[in-house]
Amino acid sequence: MEEQSPAAGAPTGSGGRPPAEGRFRSAATTAATAQKPSSRRAAPSGEGDAGREMRKGRECRSSAPSRKRRHPVRVAVVSVVIVVVLLVGAAAGGFAWLRWFSEDDAADFTGTWYLAGTTAPIAITEDRIQLTDDVSYRYALNDQDKTFELSFGNLKGGGRYRFSLDRNQLALVDGDFSAADTLGDDITWTLRALTESAQGRVLAPGEAARGVTLLSRTPTGTPSLPEAADTPEATAGEDAKADTGDGSKSGNDDGGAEPDKADATPAPDTSDKADDRA
Repeated sequence: MEEQSPAAGAPTGSGGRPPAEGRFRSAATTAATAQKPSSRRAAPSGEGDAGREMRKGRECRSSAPSRKRRHPVRVAVVSVVIVVVLLVGAAAGGFAWLRWFSEDDAADFTGTWYLAGTTAPIAITEDRIQLTDDVSYRYALNDQDKTFELSFGNLKGGGRYRFSLDRNQLALVDGDFSAADTLGDDITWTLRALTESAQGRVLAPGEAARGVTLLSRTPTGTPSLPEAADTPEATAGEDAKADTGDGSKSGNDDGGAEPDKADATPAPDTSDKADDRA
């Protein structure tokens, strides 16, 4: 009689395995199968994070040179902008100082002026423009707007004024001007005046036109010459000679008296004749 192992004698289920063992093995297989997909999913997840980090590192390394290339350009642009702002600020400050703070308009306005091209004087006091002894205008300056107001009795007027850079010329322009009008015109004129000054010339504060009065500290007209004598002066030789009435002159060209014609005739020589008679 053959001996049978306990395992062989145990009842088997489908597949020739004991039922309990088969259940245990199937449960373990199911658990292992359930865990495998999660482990597979975790592995790719971990590899994806690492891959993303590596890609980020490569992107950072690839973008670093481009940033370095753009950095000098930005510095250059910012430097140019700063220089332009400084130049504009310096120009604006210089113009403001030259227009409002460098000189005293009220003090330079007073004194004796001359109409351009003439020797006619005009006296300007602190509050009056004296054209003649009997005609004078009362005026008031606005040195901020560079304008003035005139009054003559019931008549009123005004205009703008401008000095040359050397303050020796003055232009008075009739009309109604605002601060913006004078400022815009003065900016353009100042640029031209500075250019002329760099070349050694002085730009006039205005151009001769209707309604424009140009004044100068010194007379610029040509004074009238004295009238010539009605009778031209005689020459020195003719002055020395006196008219005797018969058309002859009593004096010679040197101013002395002419010798007598009889005295001027040489005496005949009679010495030979006296010898012959003897």
